[in-house]
Amino acid sequence: MRLINSTIVVICLWFTIGVSQPTYMWQLKQGGESLGGPIIAATYNTDVVYYGSNDTIYKSIDRGETFAQTGVVVPDSPRDINNIILDNANPGTFLVAIRSPDKIYKTIDDGQTWSISLDNADFAHFGIPMEQDPSHPDTIYTISDSLFMRSPDFGDSWVILDSVVGISGGVCDIAVFPDTSIILMGDDGTGIWRSTDSGASWTQVVSSTVSPTSGEIPTIAVDYMNPGVVWAAKWGDGGGVFKSTNYGEDWTPEGFDGISMWTVHVQADDSNVLMVGCFSCESVWRSLDGGENWTNIDIIGRSYQLLVFDSTTQYAAQEDGFFKLTRDPPFPVELTSFSATVENEQVLLYWETANELNNYGFYIERSIQSEIWETIGFVEGNGNSNSPKYYSYKDDNIVFAGTYSYRLKQIDNDGTIEYSFVTMVDIATPMDYELKQNYPNPFNPSTIIKFYIPISSNVKLKLFNMLGQEVAELIDAEMAPGIHKVEFNTVNLSSGTYFYFLEANGDNGNQFSDMKKMVLLK
Repeated sequence: MRLINSTIVVICLWFTIGVSQPTYMWQLKQGGESLGGPIIAATYNTDVVYYGSNDTIYKSIDRGETFAQTGVVVPDSPRDINNIILDNANPGTFLVAIRSPDKIYKTIDDGQTWSISLDNADFAHFGIPMEQDPSHPDTIYTISDSLFMRSPDFGDSWVILDSVVGISGGVCDIAVFPDTSIILMGDDGTGIWRSTDSGASWTQVVSSTVSPTSGEIPTIAVDYMNPGVVWAAKWGDGGGVFKSTNYGEDWTPEGFDGISMWTVHVQADDSNVLMVGCFSCESVWRSLDGGENWTNIDIIGRSYQLLVFDSTTQYAAQEDGFFKLTRDPPFPVELTSFSATVENEQVLLYWETANELNNYGFYIERSIQSEIWETIGFVEGNGNSNSPKYYSYKDDNIVFAGTYSYRLKQIDNDGTIEYSFVTMVDIATPMDYELKQNYPNPFNPSTIIKFYIPISSNVKLKLFNMLGQEVAELIDAEMAPGIHKVEFNTVNLSSGTYFYFLEANGDNGNQFSDMKKMVLLK
């Protein structure tokens, strides 16, 4: 069997804790001005954040606390940097869409040199003209005037997919659903447009709640944790925030009626956390329960972009520059590392705190293939401490191949909770059939039998005594590829030696069988 051993470490995270309610405020971290969506946070290093202003790209390596210019200025003295897209597989490589003149530039050395990716474009004034396919990161989409285009090679070349008839004033934002061919666009005056064939053709979304003939849709935000869920902000024509649960085909209002909203963003790994903002009312609203309840947090100036990176890290692009959401008092429980590794068919989690106050403990939550989060364990905290504390947890219930995501749900003695950042490991599909030795062995009264299935198979698992007589049938079912285990309880059997026999018939015609011995001691 092949398992991918990987470690992801997250540095300098904080938990909300304490008996008094904290105060949240936006702080200006880097002065500047750019329309659209000039902020992007790296996934290859969670401390790295880029911000574009006029003709300059600024880079932070401490989660937006401080910035310094990276590379040289973007050519052509643009008025605005409307958005940035990172190639997270190749740090230092990114695309920049600029306005006045309208172009896309590419750098492979963190801005030291620039090359033209797309020339003579025509972007919307306030638009976010590029979007990355979350399932295929090298695939980038853009729209110039009415020409919808795709780059399959991270901006090295572009192909025109369609000339979209009926768009008014340019496209403000593009949203791509993962693992589908569905793409949405927000128009500058005619609402939302939808493609079900990866941009080859488009239809205008006709909805009683999101007018197809008026109102601007400045931003659209996909909920990556819940397939088909997407949010949209509307400016003008009654304004408000809207939500769709069927990939943008139908929409329902989610409040903020009468307010010309401008920006919306959903945390990528926890859809409970999302933020919305209006264009000029100097207010941002945050929800920690998927939009059921909202808390207003005042902010200075016009809002262009919100970016919810994790439950404790949120950024905003305003007319005066880059803002970061801060907390008063600061987070008193500091998590200095959180990592996950695969070892002996188990996932080992390790984390460290620098200090703790009123810490009851940590619930460990797991999500497989970005599905629903489940609680799998609890580790008691150290209460109050001003010295480093070390924690670990072992997840030995690994069944399916795929991406396993983990997070910590910290809880204090008064019930206040906060989530950590997410750390992930990849579990590969078994390469071959294999029947493992049961454990414990000898045993009484129960034991675990584990086996590997590389492809979908019809599986039978039976138990025989020393005379070759079948005494139990444990499995007779069609089973998916993965790591499987069954707990066998021997209440009705006497002490002695038994044999367990596995037979598997794969969908591809391959067959496998194996037998091992177990000893029951009563």
